[in-house]
Amino acid sequence: MAISIRQILAALIVALAACASLPQSGAQETEAVEVLPEWRAIPAENLLLIETEHGMITVELNPAFAPNHVERIRKLAFAGIMHGNRFYRVIDGFVAQGGFQDETAILDWPNLENENDRGYSSGRFTPLGNKDLFAPEVGHIAGFPVGRSELMGREWLLHCPGAIAMARDTDPDSGSTEFYIVLDAQRYLDRNLTVFGRVIDGMEHVQALKRGRREIENGVIQAPEVGDEILSFRIAADLADDAQPKWEAMVTGSQAFEEFKRSKRVRSEEFFYRKPPEVLDICSFSTPVRRVDGP
Repeated sequence: MAISIRQILAALIVALAACASLPQSGAQETEAVEVLPEWRAIPAENLLLIETEHGMITVELNPAFAPNHVERIRKLAFAGIMHGNRFYRVIDGFVAQGGFQDETAILDWPNLENENDRGYSSGRFTPLGNKDLFAPEVGHIAGFPVGRSELMGREWLLHCPGAIAMARDTDPDSGSTEFYIVLDAQRYLDRNLTVFGRVIDGMEHVQALKRGRREIENGVIQAPEVGDEILSFRIAADLADDAQPKWEAMVTGSQAFEEFKRSKRVRSEEFFYRKPPEVLDICSFSTPVRRVDGP
């Protein structure tokens, strides 16, 4: 039976309509964009409170990177044996080191295996956005500045100002009870010592600590002088509920954090008649925090 031109055209129209209703093989589905909250609560068990005569130093601990070191700090705090110890080695522009100086007391706390870095994770990493001198890639994970190497398959916390780490001898696995707080960036120490937290408040009190002289016993404060006393050394979770400070950190990767970084990267204020380069040093700023439990 002969098919007319009219029938052919009708069949073609039906076929084209059917094709239009099918998904196109080259089309990309629109992915839902995850909207992150601007702030996250810092758990009380991750808040270390170091009281000095200058004021309170508040530290956020990082058990995700250094679980055994954080557990050691929690046990030292719970035991109450840090009270009365001192910041006995403080070098201007370098670190403030505190903890036991009594060798007998140190023997009660076995050395820890280092946790200087960890495997390259699949967690949320927020790149800084420009190159770094010390690591192939830098950025933030959960508020902490981090270096990474995809080639090595490793990532690590950085020795930026306010980083708190475990002091040790030449043996990489000799950290035990003595800690230090970084006063100014010491990136050459990255991956050589275990960073287990960061100061989120009270850095001005760390900077106010009495100094030693580096050329004399590498900064150990000499008798009859003594370093500033650690009046108390506590984990917030060990306090009564109504005495626990509550802190939040800005969520790295959130829109608020990206805007914060942009304010540090792009200096468009009238003051800058010579525009600075739009680059950031990973240690030149800290992830914002805020206290939310009262005035």
